[in-house]
Amino acid sequence: MMDPTVLGKCMGKLLSRMEPGLLVPKGPWSPEIQREIESLDAGSDPARLALKAGLLLWNDDLDGCHKIAQELSDEFGAYLHGVMHRREPDYGNSKYWFRRVGDHPLFPELHANALEILGDTPGLEDYRKGLTSNKKWDPFRMIDWCESASEEREVSYLRAVQAIEIQGLTRYWLDRAGMPRS
Repeated sequence: MMDPTVLGKCMGKLLSRMEPGLLVPKGPWSPEIQREIESLDAGSDPARLALKAGLLLWNDDLDGCHKIAQELSDEFGAYLHGVMHRREPDYGNSKYWFRRVGDHPLFPELHANALEILGDTPGLEDYRKGLTSNKKWDPFRMIDWCESASEEREVSYLRAVQAIEIQGLTRYWLDRAGMPRS
């Protein structure tokens, strides 16, 4: 059984992270949180496995996330694979996995939040145009943006969007797993 106290502690620490995770991380962000996540027993429940993998992804542990995602043959595993490979970076493989995701319930929220945090930031007109020209979230465009981002303001924006995405996925899987959001 997944311990809600440890789960809440992990999420609280991840939410307190001042800087969003790197687009291409060098390894786990926090060894302490890593140990706590690894102690969570997800059993064989796909939603709880996805939740644990999402926490590993949020803590920048791509390998740990990937090991669990390989056990999931549904949209849970496909979305995890898509983000994880985008962060490696293995953009072609990321697109392969996002084709398997389809239209995820997180996409409308992600689109709205990506537009909101964009605001009137100068130098990000291409992102604004991309988001306003399509009323739906396009994970393939996000992959392309991550691949081509070269200026600090672009990278900062994409890191913020990625953080919203990973946090949204975590909330989605918390709900699917029947776990409290506390």
